[in-house]
This record gives sequence, structure tokens and C-alpha cells, in this order.
Amino acid sequence: MSAEACCTCATLLADAKVPYDPDSEKPIVYNRRLSCCSREICALCQYKNPRFQNYCPFCQISSGPSVLPKEGLRLPPSYSKKTTTSASVEKDSPPPPSYDEAILSRDSSSRRPEDLHGSDTSTLPPSDTRDTIHHVDLDNDTLASLSLAYNVPVAVLRRHNNLFSDSLLAARKHVLIPRSHYDGPPLSTPPDPEEEGRKTRLRRWMVATKCADYGVATLYLKGSGGDLDTAVQAFRADEEWERDHPLQQPNKGKTKSQPSARRPLTSRVTRVGGASTLSGQLS
Repeated sequence: MSAEACCTCATLLADAKVPYDPDSEKPIVYNRRLSCCSREICALCQYKNPRFQNYCPFCQISSGPSVLPKEGLRLPPSYSKKTTTSASVEKDSPPPPSYDEAILSRDSSSRRPEDLHGSDTSTLPPSDTRDTIHHVDLDNDTLASLSLAYNVPVAVLRRHNNLFSDSLLAARKHVLIPRSHYDGPPLSTPPDPEEEGRKTRLRRWMVATKCADYGVATLYLKGSGGDLDTAVQAFRADEEWERDHPLQQPNKGKTKSQPSARRPLTSRVTRVGGASTLSGQLS
């Protein structure tokens, strides 16, 4: 034992110091013989570096408990003929659907028929639904007010009508109240067909003439008796007349060719106290 030395600090084991506990006066650690290479590590090196209590710095292996399984990690899969065959089969298979097709197929398969009707933002409400149809009043209706009026949670209204945000209610003409929460008459007044037709003609006139002035559109439709084609033709005729007869801007200031309206300046010499002065006058 006297000829052996510590494999980390090269101190003879006979001369190596052993750390003691001040309370019990017993050694904290002892010299450790490694089972992998039969070397020894002194107690002082283990005390200074606790890692040496279960690790061999020469073999670089650990003798303590490990999180890895005893049989070690599994090897990665090999490139065999079976993998190549499966790859060729996958190559012959049809390509996967595009992103848009996948989204549409997923949404159509997960939605119910009444949900598909509820997502329609057209003016006409669905005729084959069993839910209560509420016609939206943009001035007074909100999702919170509809929830209180029909005693339906706001989350249910959003999901049933595919409203991802409360602000999207302004783009809807109607919403569906689910039959599972409310089975009664609607608490709204259906819109006037004549008023809806007038608004539709106004929008079509603005699109056809590219004029976004609401007052001008109302004036032309009123003058044509509500006939859309006549109102559009009248507007285009007025535009053509304005192009053929542009307004003449009044001339500002004088030009060089214009004669002066003032008479020429005359001068005379006046004697005042023996001195001559030049004075001009306008007559």
C-alpha cells in the first residue's frame, strides 16, 4: 500500500491526508479503489471533487446509478431493403392534398349542417334551419345583449355562428339562436323588403358609377324612379357633358397684351423758391 499513489494527485496513499468530521472525528470519505482499472483515488481528492466518488477519470465511466437503461440506448434504424420497398410504395401513392383542400375538408366534416348555414353572410336567412333567426340591428344588437335576451352563453353564440370576434357581428344580417338553448319566437323585426331593395340598388349604382357619394346616389335613383339602369345612364351622360363643357377659369391679373387702363403719366416742372421740382399728376 505504501508504494501505491493516488491516480489524480500522485500523492502516496500512506502520506495522503484523510478529511475528518469535526463533530464525530470520523473520516468523511475513504480511499477508493476503482473497479474498472484497479487504480485508487485518495480521500482528499474525493472530498474536494465529489464526482470522483462514482467516476473514473481514466476510463471515463461512471460506477454510480445512471438514468440510462442497463442495456444502453437503442441503435438507430438501419437502411434495409424493407425501408426502400416501403419508400417506393409511398412514391406510387397519390400526393397529399394541398393546405387549402385539407382545411376545407376538415371544416366541412367537423361542422354540422346548421353551422354551415350560420356561416353564410348573405342577406337571405336559411330557410331549412330549425334554429331561431334573429335579424341583427347594428345600432342596438351586440353579442352580450343577444346573450341576455335569449339566455344563451356568448361562447355558444360565437361557436354556433362561426364568429371568431365580436366585431364580426357588424357584417351579419342575421344570427342563428341554437334550438338547444332557446325554442321560441324571435325577438327582432324582419327587415323591410323595399328598404333592402333600395339599399341594394344604391350599392350597385355606386359600384357601376364608381361614385361613393350617398347623397348623389340617392338623388339619381330618386330622379329615375328607382330604375338602376336609367340612373346609371343619367350619371354617365352628365359626366360626358361635363367633359365636353369644362368650366372656364376667370383670368387673374393682367397679361402683357392687355392695354393699361390708366392714362400715361404727365410731368411738369414747377418752380418753388428758385428750385425746380418734378411732379406728376393723373388726369
